[in-house]
Amino acid sequence: MCRRGFEYAEHTADILIIAYGENLEEAFKNAALGFANIIYNIDKVELKERINIEISGNDLEELLFTWIDELLYLFDGKKFAFGNYFEQLTISKTDDKYFLKALIGGEKYDIEKHGFKGIVVKAMTYHMMSIEKINNLWRLQYVVDI
Repeated sequence: MCRRGFEYAEHTADILIIAYGENLEEAFKNAALGFANIIYNIDKVELKERINIEISGNDLEELLFTWIDELLYLFDGKKFAFGNYFEQLTISKTDDKYFLKALIGGEKYDIEKHGFKGIVVKAMTYHMMSIEKINNLWRLQYVVDI
């Protein structure tokens, strides 16, 4: 696993993000950080506000799609910059549906403070998405449209 828990890979027009974790929750957290880190400097975000997120999906792929899509909405629509502040992030399954609940922390996005890396994420995609457990490590891969 890489030092930060996520990495980037070659893709022709978009950005392929690969996230890792010892469990699904850690992998989903690192997938979120990998997404945010392509837009702004996540290390400069302070914990000033918390936002509760509750989402669901029919499978893990839909859950990942909805997770990143929700975080994109928080950034684009509400100008919320989140950092490495994830409390109570849980993933559960009941019958035929997956649920993710999280309390994420951050603050209002400030370009002077958090910077802007010159990349505008337009949308989350299912393109090249994969979620797999390799030995004792979860590996999530997904592409964002830029």
